[in-house]
Amino acid sequence: MTSIARLGAASIGNTPFQLPFALNVAVYVALVAVCVGIVALLVARTRARAGTGGRSGSTGRWTTQDILVVAIMAVLLEVYDNLIGDQFVTPVIEAIPFAHQLAANDLPYMFLLMTGVAIIRKPGAATAMVFLNFLLMQLLYGGSESSPLYWPYGLLQGVFIDLYILARRGRVFSRSGAPAVMDGLVMGALRAFPATAAQSAVITPLLSGVTKTGSAILLYVVLNTIGNGLGAGITAPLAIRVARTVDPSAGYEHDEPGTGPETGPDAGAGVSAGPDRTARGEVAR
Repeated sequence: MTSIARLGAASIGNTPFQLPFALNVAVYVALVAVCVGIVALLVARTRARAGTGGRSGSTGRWTTQDILVVAIMAVLLEVYDNLIGDQFVTPVIEAIPFAHQLAANDLPYMFLLMTGVAIIRKPGAATAMVFLNFLLMQLLYGGSESSPLYWPYGLLQGVFIDLYILARRGRVFSRSGAPAVMDGLVMGALRAFPATAAQSAVITPLLSGVTKTGSAILLYVVLNTIGNGLGAGITAPLAIRVARTVDPSAGYEHDEPGTGPETGPDAGAGVSAGPDRTARGEVAR
């Protein structure tokens, strides 16, 4: 690398990163469109699955229990995130070298989030929990980030997790061990990225005028992605155990119609789909 190139790279990394205003607005609008588009896809997919008579488990219809779980887990996420975590855990973590940079204080948060996903196991679960937690934070603490204009950041923390759940066709957390750890690693990383990049490079500079250097943004995004991924992966097996305690059918594999063991020639063999959830009451359509 020439000396001029090195000087240019150093200048970019050490100066505040902020897009031109028009471009910043355009990227922000694109982020809003992405969030709205993914949420619409998740809603349409859930309705289509329910319309074909899909089971209430995995990618099927939402039940009243699922909605209650979302509400409870969102409150628990808020209690930890802005009360217990900020007041007691983060000060301890900050005293450990590199622990805070790797988001070690998010470990209990990721465990709670993975537990909620393991119980519900439907596309939309992560977005619902994370976004409701974000709304609670805005309502309880207010401040400069209480505007609805910050909602894309709250949504970005969940929508890509739900896309992964949708792509896995109901097999997320269907098995313990290494598959569960892998699911956790991916979902944890997707909770951090691209949300942290959008927050640091687009949303906060546009709405609050607060900027970071390019190198600080890159380091923040990379370390948060690694830390959240590891946190979710490590806690995934325990999250499945807790989920099975709450709901004995949690963690069982549910496939799309015509692909699962219950519809093939070996129907009745292998893993049971668990107890019928209709007894717990499905949401009226």
